[in-house]
Amino acid sequence: MGGLGRVGTIIGYEWRRALAKKKILALIILAIAFQTLIMVAFSRLVGTMFLTNEAGSFMWISGVLEAGLFVQLIAIIVGGGSMSEEYEHGTADILLSKPITRVEYMSGKFLGGFSLLAMVEALITFVGVALSLGFFGAQSGLQFAPIMFLAIVYSSLIFFCLSFMFSEVFRGTTLAILLTFATLIASSVISPILTFLYGISARAIPTWAATNFPSLVMSELITAPSVLPAGDPEALAQASLIIAVYAIVFTLIAGYRLLKSDVTKKTA
Repeated sequence: MGGLGRVGTIIGYEWRRALAKKKILALIILAIAFQTLIMVAFSRLVGTMFLTNEAGSFMWISGVLEAGLFVQLIAIIVGGGSMSEEYEHGTADILLSKPITRVEYMSGKFLGGFSLLAMVEALITFVGVALSLGFFGAQSGLQFAPIMFLAIVYSSLIFFCLSFMFSEVFRGTTLAILLTFATLIASSVISPILTFLYGISARAIPTWAATNFPSLVMSELITAPSVLPAGDPEALAQASLIIAVYAIVFTLIAGYRLLKSDVTKKTA
């Protein structure tokens, strides 16, 4: 079996391990339930001053975006347990005693977790579109749904990679998840405070890019002022770059930790 085959085996193993977690399944159910409640609530407002018929024809965008918090939480949980659980359960030694390099092992773990996250995001995107069609009828701009899906996948890289990094660096699942969740909450609070008090557009803070990238993409694709604000190419480029930089830095730190430390120990 070649290197790609070994990475593929780890990817399959990571899918089975992550899907066994009830909290991930619970978050998926909650995300779909939240999407449904949003659609039910908005369906009562169609044709009123709060929701015009034109806006109703673009409700699939809201159906997809409103589950953003659940997507980030799922990313945090999937990434947070990916590496650390192997140390906690003593399986890291077993896996790395096989004919597999540490780079192949980490690549399989990362790609397995992130591909599973992408599958969940595809499900949430599909449900958002299906609900909008069911509650609001024919929708406009559905040809952009695949692009929206890719934007959501890309935006989730920041907190998945951060949680993945904490999982390897601290080798404790609970600590990794809590630290990443705390970063999510803290950056969500700090950003508007900086903007309000000092007029600073805190775009370097992780949450700004992670939460705004999908809507910035759609603002460039759909020209409907009553539905989305005008596009901002500069902000879109900044968000794209910020996500890439954070994801690369976090992943490199995790890789350095794995390559340079003793696998059998939770802390070096």
